[in-house]
Amino acid sequence: MADETKIYEVDFFRWFKDQLKDKGLQFSQCGFKLGDSLGSRHDIDLQTGFWKEPSYSANKPSRWLYQIEPDGAGWKAVNPADGPLNLGAINASQEDKAGVVFRLVPLVQQGMNDYFRDDSLEVHALFVFHGATPQGSSAEPFNFDPDSGAMTFKGAPLPYLLAGLLGVHPRDHEVEVTLNGTPRTLSYGEVSDTLAAGITVSPEGGATAPVSVYDLSDKAEFERLKKNISDAWKAAGPVAAPVAAAGSGIDDEEDEAIDDDEIVAPASLHIPEMTDLLGIDPAVYRQINAALASGKQHIMLYGPPGTGKTTLARHIATVLTGGKWTLVTGSSDWSSQDIIGGYQPIGSGSVAFIPGVLLRRFDRPLIIDELNRCDIDKVIGPLFTVLSGQQTTLPYRLDIEDKDSLQYVILPESKPSAAAHEFAPGPHWRLVATINSIDKASLYQMSYALARRFGWVYVDAPSDTAGFIEAFLRKEEPAWAGPMAGAPCPLAEFWEAINSVRVIGPAPIIDAMKAVQAMEEDVEFFAAPVAPIKEALLDAVDMVLLPMLDGIVVQDAEFLAGKAVEVFGLDVDQSTRIRARMASVAV
Repeated sequence: MADETKIYEVDFFRWFKDQLKDKGLQFSQCGFKLGDSLGSRHDIDLQTGFWKEPSYSANKPSRWLYQIEPDGAGWKAVNPADGPLNLGAINASQEDKAGVVFRLVPLVQQGMNDYFRDDSLEVHALFVFHGATPQGSSAEPFNFDPDSGAMTFKGAPLPYLLAGLLGVHPRDHEVEVTLNGTPRTLSYGEVSDTLAAGITVSPEGGATAPVSVYDLSDKAEFERLKKNISDAWKAAGPVAAPVAAAGSGIDDEEDEAIDDDEIVAPASLHIPEMTDLLGIDPAVYRQINAALASGKQHIMLYGPPGTGKTTLARHIATVLTGGKWTLVTGSSDWSSQDIIGGYQPIGSGSVAFIPGVLLRRFDRPLIIDELNRCDIDKVIGPLFTVLSGQQTTLPYRLDIEDKDSLQYVILPESKPSAAAHEFAPGPHWRLVATINSIDKASLYQMSYALARRFGWVYVDAPSDTAGFIEAFLRKEEPAWAGPMAGAPCPLAEFWEAINSVRVIGPAPIIDAMKAVQAMEEDVEFFAAPVAPIKEALLDAVDMVLLPMLDGIVVQDAEFLAGKAVEVFGLDVDQSTRIRARMASVAV
């Protein structure tokens, strides 16, 4: 019977790919494209506990093989290669890979010339680098010595920031083995711990030690892995920008690392909750999934600023395509040429149709952040017919010099054999857009006819402001004991007052908290502020919150100033200061 426990590996891959995307980097999963298959000729010899054709498979392994042997009452891990070995290969031609995970298959020795394989014992080995690996080929191997922890790449040492074994089944999952004719059970936890004890790693700036195990059936372990990676990146400092390089040829159809631009289709359209994004009402995910399930291809996230709409839009696109998407931010200067395309000079006095950002990457989601900052109908109006399920013809000719030339058309559905004048969306194309509701009265509006092509989901600020602040502090410091029963949270009370005037999301509050923490160590947000904290809170209001309140009416400014005096316990001079500051943003 399959284990019902939630496994966080896919969530981790999404998170890590998203983190690296902002750095212009990527992450590779070696051996995953093949599914359960080992690939042609990659057969395992269960008598030797290694490949049947070591000279072939050890050069292009689809798995990392390790032996688990009885050792008294326990087990020990044995490297069948007896030295450094090739873990697998990735596409390093673009010089943008900053992490890789390999599939490690343990082979359990049951007796002489008798090894047992069960894929439910598989673990995954993660290596995180500080920036991109050096440029290589479309199938560049990693060589690793499990005795010393040294890794080499293209014949030279390759330092890494973090290495770990990812447990992808519950630790209490068991299989039955037979040791010299006697049945016994072997747990997944025993296997992963045995492997960890037998594999040495030597991360840059860290100690040479047995590799760590991260049990991804445990949410706390999932969070620990993310924190350890983030901490390792911070400690290592800035990373030099990768240099784009030309791709090299593909010489082996089994090299699954060559699919860097391949869309990874999800098993379903279900968008799971994003654990890193606090303060999102479960109804938001429920409505997103209902929109997708009911056939809405395009999603519009709208609501107050700072509620996480952009992060959520990226999460949706990442889940649906494995991290392949394009993001642009709306501008009042945009025209349809920026998104769809138009005539542009191409040199030597010639003019031709140049596709816009959408048609250039018509195989993946386009995220348009703050869509209402552009003239929406003018910018994406040419897509209206396509969004309605019909082809549209653009006012541009394939050959501008020939008045009888075919005009470019946008098709509403995929067409693998599209003609030169046809733009056909890939099966994973969709629009995911965000709108700040605070701006909707002063910025461009979307026509009703176009609006109904989207599934609209409102992303509100948290209703429990103190609960959000507590959750954020727990996330930042897992060892924090939490607030005392009945302890006040002045910042939460002030945020609640702000929301009664103009709703703002958690992002500015987090910025304010971080500003206070930068000014005062050991600040207690669940306590009446002492003198230095009062000053820090006022500074944070000036730095972060006042700009969000520009244009409020005088009565609201006076109300918020009075609330700040009350909840922060301000003295006369501080009260005068906050009243003057609030008055400065009022109209």
